[in-house]
Amino acid sequence: MTDVWQKCISSSGTIRGVAIRCTDLARDLADKHELTGENARAFAEALVGGFILSSYTKEGERMNLNIKGDGWVKQALVDAYADGTIRGYLVPNPAQPSTGVTFDFSNEGPWGKGLLSVLRKRDDQVGAEPYIGTVPLLTGHLAKDLAFYWLQSEQVPSAVGISVNLDWEGRVASAGGFIVQAMPGATDEEIAGIEARVVSMTDLAKEVSIDRDPVHILSQIFQDMAFVILEKKQLKAQCRCSWDRVRRALVLIGPDELQSILDDIGEASVKCEFCTTDYKADRAELEKLIAETKAD
Repeated sequence: MTDVWQKCISSSGTIRGVAIRCTDLARDLADKHELTGENARAFAEALVGGFILSSYTKEGERMNLNIKGDGWVKQALVDAYADGTIRGYLVPNPAQPSTGVTFDFSNEGPWGKGLLSVLRKRDDQVGAEPYIGTVPLLTGHLAKDLAFYWLQSEQVPSAVGISVNLDWEGRVASAGGFIVQAMPGATDEEIAGIEARVVSMTDLAKEVSIDRDPVHILSQIFQDMAFVILEKKQLKAQCRCSWDRVRRALVLIGPDELQSILDDIGEASVKCEFCTTDYKADRAELEKLIAETKAD
């Protein structure tokens, strides 16, 4: 089963939902960033959260999820796009063990206290003001805090579930989740029914771990409420970095700093935080950049 999201809406048009499976890309990205144990789990949770946020964006929009806490993770940052692509990185809390250890966070969420910020922006509209919403991490559990964000910043009552399982090596074994939202016109009976089924849904981790279509999660949540599948989209990891962007960033440093790098080191190295690609400007390239910046 490939990594996908499935979007649906009830036949009444009053309840909508998305179910996500992103096991393969979450594992691959965590491995690329050399994350294991609770760091890998937190990173995979942030990726699922990014997909949840981007699933209702318009084509060309980017959702940036930025989580800063005092728990296991210091920061996680994810860029997710309406086309189903995503990138991200995680900064572990140096006070916590980095690999191979798991802890019980049943009483306190692994993200701890901090802030959850969401930025929505169209990258194809230069100068357009982004929308930014920020809420406190109330519980330290990402699913609950994302639901709080939707209610506070978007005024949309939501139920969110995120599940990440690890294997015996501390690597991501499965990752997925869902969001269900009440739309205008939803009856109290419909909302109560959805809430009851979400609360009683104790086997989300099992459903996510099974390599099958995430529509099964939606079927459990909606049960006897008829719904229509609106979209099934393949998900993939994709970075937006490029040598041209790195080159523009180096130009902004200015000729004096570039000359200092040339004299002291002989080359410039820039590593993308999202995909870990290492870009290098050798002596000839630095000399060319210095000449260009002086000409400007």
